[in-house]
Amino acid sequence: MNTTRMDRGKRNAKQPQFQAAMAKMRRDAEEALSISYNITANECGDWGHYYHCHHDGTRLQFDWKLPKQHRCPICGTVWTGEPFDAAWQSHVHVQIGHGIYSLGIMYGIDPQIRYAEKAKSFLLAYADHYCGYKPHGDIPYNGPGKLFAQTLDESHWILDLVVGYGLLRVVMDPEEDERIREGLLRPCANFLITHKEQQIHNHASLITSAICSLGVMLQDEDLLRSGLDGEYGLIDQINRGALGDGLWYEGNFNYHFYAFESILTYCFLAEGTQWDLRNHPTLVKMFDFPLAFILPNGSFPMMNDASSQGTIKSYARFYEIALDWQDKPEYRALLKTAYGMTEAASVQVIDFEPGLRDSVYAILYGQDLTEPSSFFDFVSMLRQSSSAPDSGLTKLVRKDGLHAVVKHSKFGGEHDHMDRLGISLAYGSIPLMIDPGTVAYGVPAHYAWFKHTYSHNTVCIDGKDQPPQDARIIRFEETAWGVWVETAVDWKEDSYTMKDKIILPLEMCPWDEEAYRGAEIRRINVLTEQYLLDIVRVTVPSERELELLGHISGEMLHNDSHYWQPTDERFSILSQDLFKDKQHTVMQSPQSFRYKMRKGELEHWCWCSHQVDLYTARTPDNPPHQQRQSVIQKVRTEGTALFVQAFMYKQETVGSRVALIEETRALEVIVDQSIQHTDPDQSGANLHIKLEFNGKIDTYLLRWLQSGAILDKAGEEIP
Repeated sequence: MNTTRMDRGKRNAKQPQFQAAMAKMRRDAEEALSISYNITANECGDWGHYYHCHHDGTRLQFDWKLPKQHRCPICGTVWTGEPFDAAWQSHVHVQIGHGIYSLGIMYGIDPQIRYAEKAKSFLLAYADHYCGYKPHGDIPYNGPGKLFAQTLDESHWILDLVVGYGLLRVVMDPEEDERIREGLLRPCANFLITHKEQQIHNHASLITSAICSLGVMLQDEDLLRSGLDGEYGLIDQINRGALGDGLWYEGNFNYHFYAFESILTYCFLAEGTQWDLRNHPTLVKMFDFPLAFILPNGSFPMMNDASSQGTIKSYARFYEIALDWQDKPEYRALLKTAYGMTEAASVQVIDFEPGLRDSVYAILYGQDLTEPSSFFDFVSMLRQSSSAPDSGLTKLVRKDGLHAVVKHSKFGGEHDHMDRLGISLAYGSIPLMIDPGTVAYGVPAHYAWFKHTYSHNTVCIDGKDQPPQDARIIRFEETAWGVWVETAVDWKEDSYTMKDKIILPLEMCPWDEEAYRGAEIRRINVLTEQYLLDIVRVTVPSERELELLGHISGEMLHNDSHYWQPTDERFSILSQDLFKDKQHTVMQSPQSFRYKMRKGELEHWCWCSHQVDLYTARTPDNPPHQQRQSVIQKVRTEGTALFVQAFMYKQETVGSRVALIEETRALEVIVDQSIQHTDPDQSGANLHIKLEFNGKIDTYLLRWLQSGAILDKAGEEIP
């Protein structure tokens, strides 16, 4: 434990700008002091993800006094029995672990003996019983635990205990110290080593971080090296788990910071030792990468198994560490914006409310943010488009805050959602057509809906999930009239970057390789001042059913021209209970739709080179008791089908359809007759798309050749 780091904490604790953090730390310590739970020889926790309501996915209310009653704060259902009781017990030990951490940090800064005695009593109780706990747990993709139901949770818990123990050893007599080291820390280290995962994974990153941290604390180099070195050791996790530009390969920002935080905890414990990793170049990339993908409202994109949308407020604590390691102006600007210390940024970041500077990292690493510093235009960075070929993300941003995110990523393993070339569209914090992320893994909707291709804004073939594959970017361009990107994915070869580096048990592989064999999808997304243009080309070697999926975070406003009819048509391989109010029509190409959003309206125009069966239904949103409007364009064909869509968002709702048409004019799609029902690659013909808004006609000439789509001219004024 680095004494210089704790000296920084003691100094910061006295400064006015850190008083919110000190107040929170004192509250956390007082809550830990109030815990009266008696740790026994019979502790046996279950998966924390089970502690959620099955109706709406909400975390159940935890009450120390009601261990057998678990109430949903949304719908009021009281859940009883298993797995809720044992999941409650896991939360007990998570909170005790956090308490030991908080009491240790507080003692290091404000050495009150009551902090030390309470934490020590917990540590000694665990030491007396830990060796007797039986390995258990059958959680998918996880090794067992002893106190918990999975190796991952055991690692979380012991990391908190190691930090608390390291700061409290000074108040322990030799006998107490020996009891904790040999009755708790070493047995836990040996258990984690036995169940260390043989793959590149956030679990393995956390487990090896815990092993390494125990090695540092026990001053056992052999133990430390068993976690740090070799294939799938911590250094290997860092080297191969982070992609070339710095994003953790599992493909969302929640797991990026989740894996990163365990590494940073190890760095805190090893700081100043020969095992210090702060100079590892990948760690700097892991700090830097997320900055380019902060959205105009200060949040990060939702993708894959992200169960909540992180913001610069929620992740600011990491940049307290980043700024301490490297004094970069962008880190400082992020922190000042997140804490509302830059007035202009707080006003200009759409729908953003600053947070408090109240993390423990602020106390331990925090720099003075009140002093003048190098200027960095953080707001402009949020409104810049960016593309990362290695990580497979492109952010298209308009100056008013409307933005799209295109996912052309590598396959992300267990936490992937099989949605290559999926797109999200939002205006500030108003979702228009977004990736829903997921819910807690114990909620039925997670595996039933959110993990599948069909819940995303992408292409599905034969109603089946996309198999593992890496997508790629063809071209990314920023121009005076807008920004655009072309992406592609194909299943012509069975190969992807993480193949043979991750474990994919058969029961966790719901995709259909045969349905996608030989298929290719290419997508162009163009964002202008008026609209998002979406062009999708799907090519299959034999007759298959192609579906272009769109999930709108609003309600379709029907009119008589659409001729919708109720239908019993089966949608995908998923449970049909997920689809409500199913309707069908034959699309009259081109065709337009209008949706009432949370605020304003979304206009949607679509055209296809083939006859389209058009379906709509209400499907689960996130949380799953809410619903979205799903629009499904279905074509059965061999060869190539071309879909063209445009989306225009109007923030202010117009009173009538007539007024809306008069204001925006019309959208017209003009397609050369020579390619309407043939493969553009074979005909060599051109596709002309003409979009008219407010009296201005933008004309795009896209030439679809085998080498890719080339955007030749745009923004042309036509008298």
